[in-house]
Amino acid sequence: MQHTTWTDEEKKIARRVAQAALQRELAEVMAEFKSRAADAEHPDDMWSVLEYLARARQQIDTKYDFRYSQLPIVLGTLLREKRIEAGDLTGLSDAKLRCVRAVASLGARGNAG
Repeated sequence: MQHTTWTDEEKKIARRVAQAALQRELAEVMAEFKSRAADAEHPDDMWSVLEYLARARQQIDTKYDFRYSQLPIVLGTLLREKRIEAGDLTGLSDAKLRCVRAVASLGARGNAG
């Protein structure tokens, strides 16, 4: 998929879907941050919140790579995590959809248990 050409419409679809998933995930992190911060009672609790944010940021920064060569991996990961639905990808070529589905299936069995 590295050298696959993306049409302008496919670029719009992929970016829209990934950006929407990113915004939802950031909202989840923000809500969790607020909850943890509100529950903090001791100085050590601050560092726990900081560690949570650092982990969340690293995971998000790694997951959401918007280079076109990486978008099938990003979209497949989001599909596997149920952050997007297959219908969100309507308009992508069959080849791209196959690649996204293949990525989504990776590790799916390991996540079941």
